[in-house]
Formats: sequence, C-alpha cells, structure tokens
Amino acid sequence: MSDMKRAAQALVERRSERFESHHPLEESRRRLAAELERARVVPGAGFVPHWKEEGTRAVLEAEFLPPRGADLALKAASIAMLLLVVGSAYVLMTKREGSVHFLLPLVTLLAILGLPLVTLAFNSQREAHESRIRRAIRVALLDADAGFPPRQRWADEE
Repeated sequence: MSDMKRAAQALVERRSERFESHHPLEESRRRLAAELERARVVPGAGFVPHWKEEGTRAVLEAEFLPPRGADLALKAASIAMLLLVVGSAYVLMTKREGSVHFLLPLVTLLAILGLPLVTLAFNSQREAHESRIRRAIRVALLDADAGFPPRQRWADEE
C-alpha cells in the first residue's frame, strides 16, 4: 500500500528542475522549441518553462504540473471504493438469495486489487512524459546525445 500511496502523491505533486544552457537565451528558446516539437511534446501539456538569464547563459526552470483532473479522479475513485465496500457489506448482511450477493462483493474485491495497478500506471505514464521532456531539454540546452541517455556508473565500477 505504501507504493500506491507514494505513486498517488507523486501523481498530484508539482515538480521543478533547473537546467543551465550552454547557449544564449534566444538560441536556447529556439533550440528547445524545435526539440520539443521533434519529441512530439504538446505545448502546455504539463510543462511550463520559466527562463532566466545569468550572465551570457540561459537558465531554464522547468515546472512539471500534475495532469488535469488527477486529484479529482483519485478522490472519485476513493468515494467509489467506499460505496462499493458499504454496498457489499449491506448485501452480505441481508439474507436474500441472488446474483447480487456474489457479484457485488466480487466486483468490490477486484476494484480493491485493481486500484493500485491503475494508480501506478498513471504515475508511470506521467514519469515517461516528463522523461521525454527532460531528454529534449538535455539535447537542446546541454548538447546531449539524442539517441541514448547518459550512462550511469555503478559504485563498484572503476
């Protein structure tokens, strides 16, 4: 449950990162716009650039916004889960026979088991979107290789 809670919190939080460009401000803006277009990132889709100029270099404060409606969707899912649990408890306490006595608790159980997977999937989708934007920023401002991300060194490598 802690992974789901962490993923749900990450899904609705604002993130901010700072990138220093190797180029002047206007050239950095132009390069970033071209690279975001090449990466097929829709303008305004969860990414807000804030530009500053420090000396001869441009600095980009990249703000990553949560998806629209994510907070509302998580709250609605919580209310729906509560209603399913209450409905299942009511159906199990009544002594009538029928398919509802079997199906409603089954649907409730499947919803309880499926909600963490759905939350993790939405969070993974957001992280992938932000990763595409970060790669475009590194290629445009830091002249990184567009094909591969920088290789991470392990602690035991020399």
